[in-house]
Amino acid sequence: MIYLYSDILTQAGGIETYLHALATKLHKEDIPFRVAVSEQRPEEAPCASLDDLEEKGVDVYRQPYVPGDRWRVRKCLLMAWLWWQLEPGDWVYCVRQPIPDLYLNLVRLVHNRGAKIAASWTFAPEFLVPDPPYHTSFCQAVEETDAVISVSECTTHQFEEVYGYKGPVEVVRYHNLQLFDEPVPLPKGPPWRIGYMGRLSIEQKNLDTLLQAFTQLRRSGLQAEFHFYGDGSDEDALQEQARKLGIAEAVEFHGRYDHRTDLPDIIANNHVFTYTSNYEGGPCFTLLELLQAGRYVVASPVGGIPDIYEGHPEAGLLVEPDDPSAISDTLETSIERLRSDQIEPEAIRNRYLDEFDMAAAHADWKTTLFPEADSRVA
Repeated sequence: MIYLYSDILTQAGGIETYLHALATKLHKEDIPFRVAVSEQRPEEAPCASLDDLEEKGVDVYRQPYVPGDRWRVRKCLLMAWLWWQLEPGDWVYCVRQPIPDLYLNLVRLVHNRGAKIAASWTFAPEFLVPDPPYHTSFCQAVEETDAVISVSECTTHQFEEVYGYKGPVEVVRYHNLQLFDEPVPLPKGPPWRIGYMGRLSIEQKNLDTLLQAFTQLRRSGLQAEFHFYGDGSDEDALQEQARKLGIAEAVEFHGRYDHRTDLPDIIANNHVFTYTSNYEGGPCFTLLELLQAGRYVVASPVGGIPDIYEGHPEAGLLVEPDDPSAISDTLETSIERLRSDQIEPEAIRNRYLDEFDMAAAHADWKTTLFPEADSRVA
């Protein structure tokens, strides 16, 4: 039995998308597995992807809410439930690296039952350095993990640098559902529409710098619009910044979108997308979906993003996130390439098919957990 485990799960996001895609694939292949998660306030905002899995007949254990939102108690209860379920030879697969102060307990709990544990890192280790007093125990837990997994090639060296871990690091891409069978046709332009999809966060997503860059792009005379898709606590601040910069008429905030139904229209309405974050995890789901759809992207070289674009200008361009002028110039370059027919959506999609599709991810996943695969996982 494989337990897909997450001690933190929100209503919607990258990890939730990953869990849904991985569980869907295992369910389709009749590989025995269960889902075990702790949602953030599930009675207020249940995770739609878990609802969908349950409708498909997937066995999902959702740790019940503890009155008073006793966060640590809920995590410990989830671990206790897991202990009672495990049998020798089972796998616990953490779809995100667990909480530092509880991880060593989790690893040893699993091994106590004769099972094995694998953990896939959400972010690169440089962004996940546990504070004292948990740094030592977390590093020990990493050392005792049966399969340490990175979702990007370019960050594997950080496991030794940050955690002192000298064992093997497996690269296993995110499982992701194929939402597009072919490139999405480009809309007519001008105006040239630049899109962003995701959480409206200034700290992580660097959207204030992006608005500064877009202001410079507009001042250069390029007829362009910026379209934000998503919501978050910084939406009001970003709208106010757009007004102060004098670009509000060219910037539109579309609000939350439904990942399951709205992507085709969003992608069809925009020419180029941008993802100039300050920090990220592996090759993000948004970027994988844009690759599927054949859309060009301007992104920052953080986390696992370079795995997609470094050395592949046919798919997108990389730019440092702290330089508004450089971002503006790179966006203008991408639009000029678009205008001169130098961007080929089919070539962008081929980048996805070459290395990042579900088949490639699942093959690596099976090899990591079952190097001598039997008929259950072949």
